[in-house]
Amino acid sequence: MHRTTAPGDPRDIPDYRALFVLDMKGYSVVDSWRMANHWEDLESMLTTAFAQSGLEFEWRYPLYRDPTGDGLILALPLARARLLVDPLAENLHRLLAGHDRERLASVAPIRVRMSVHVGPLPDSHRGDPINDLCRFVNSDAARDAVEVAEERGAFVALVLSHEAFQVIVRAGRTERLRAEDFRFTRAVVEKKFAEPAWVHVPTVNAELLKATDPWPELGAAPTEGPLPTPHPSVRPAVGQRIFNGVKGYVEQAGDITIN
Repeated sequence: MHRTTAPGDPRDIPDYRALFVLDMKGYSVVDSWRMANHWEDLESMLTTAFAQSGLEFEWRYPLYRDPTGDGLILALPLARARLLVDPLAENLHRLLAGHDRERLASVAPIRVRMSVHVGPLPDSHRGDPINDLCRFVNSDAARDAVEVAEERGAFVALVLSHEAFQVIVRAGRTERLRAEDFRFTRAVVEKKFAEPAWVHVPTVNAELLKATDPWPELGAAPTEGPLPTPHPSVRPAVGQRIFNGVKGYVEQAGDITIN
């Protein structure tokens, strides 16, 4: 087990980590006898994509790994978070597209939903950051994005938490992706979870992705259809979060130490 903090008061804030989760679309309807091979194909492509993205060591030796049956959860050093967004999403998309061109008609295509979040992760690996990570990837925003991916011949749908977007994309740490490559929306899981999020599908114009009002507590009028993708400056001040009608500065992205 990777111990990140010395024993102390459990209320102490643990080290921030880059959190990654991936789920396969439609894995539950794959024939049972094909499931092992289906996952092995994806795992092989993930191994290659992580290596291509400069994350070979982190793939082999993550701070935390948890298989989920149809995917996996990883925790990596925060300094490596940017690579989970760019170039990993694009690299995995290319590998999955190649797999799709070569697969037999009897073999189901592989498409994935991915989510990246950042947050304080205790040694127990339990708590809100992991829970929220899994909610992002299971949200309507993620499911809508992977449906658009299928319609447009793409294979990856990426959802970033607002916190991850701020410290990775808005801060200019990505090499190729920019804010305009993402669609600002709200990730909702029934009535249990609703948070601002940013979605991206490789090779698909962000304007084609579905979106809903990410800040309904501000009193904006309901919209019919997708919202326009905002310029990066159209947002609350850095670190400001407005959820469930509560407004406060609970995080300053510039205060997060990248280590």
